[in-house]
Amino acid sequence: MNHESAICLALIVRSGAYHGRSARDQLDIALAAASLDWTLELFFIGDGVTQLLANSEPCQANLPRGQKGWGGLPHMTPIRCWIEAGSRAQLADAGGLLLEAEELSARDMLARVQACDHAWVV
Repeated sequence: MNHESAICLALIVRSGAYHGRSARDQLDIALAAASLDWTLELFFIGDGVTQLLANSEPCQANLPRGQKGWGGLPHMTPIRCWIEAGSRAQLADAGGLLLEAEELSARDMLARVQACDHAWVV
């Protein structure tokens, strides 16, 4: 894989974990971009941060466990994962995260999104 000339996609995830089929749609977009060797900047905002919870059980939505989805992305393509500033404190009692994520202010998120070649809000 040649990641030096890769296209960068900013994927902004707003929907909560396993909220209907929407969570799987967001993962499918990330997997498709990874299969094209695109670099991913993942932004989990609002309820979207719940998609990163390692202890989540998606069986109610008939979806695969997150470890087989979001957690596998770093093995496919370069990624950077971001959560809203203050989110880590809210998630502390819920267990670990599927991806290594850094907190970022809304202003800094906007700057990172603008630096990407494409952005998709889901």
